[in-house]
Amino acid sequence: MRNAFLAVAVSMTAASGAAVAAPVVVTSPWLAGTWSFDGSCASGDGMTLEANGKAGFDEWGLGLWALADKGTRLVLIVEDVTEEADRKKVAQLIEYRVSEGAGVKMTLVRLSDNATLHAVKCARK
Repeated sequence: MRNAFLAVAVSMTAASGAAVAAPVVVTSPWLAGTWSFDGSCASGDGMTLEANGKAGFDEWGLGLWALADKGTRLVLIVEDVTEEADRKKVAQLIEYRVSEGAGVKMTLVRLSDNATLHAVKCARK
């Protein structure tokens, strides 16, 4: 899974604006949806995980997501798509350890700085 995911990352980084399909099968369907990091579901502070492997991150990123390490690590590869972004097409890797979760609440530990985040699943609109 990791090699396939890295291949997607390389393809996404090298792509010239073309959409890249994610070779991901979601093994934990409860993860699909919009997750708020501040608990409000009103701000852009969070992420959207689609069942097809596509992801949105905060208000600036679009890309792909997958699970690794038997579902305990959430991996996102996103690029900045805001108007202010430097268009070098360099994707950013964001990883979380899923420490608790099921249903509408999830606790994540961001691997880059060990920050703990408590995410709430937002109702569908």
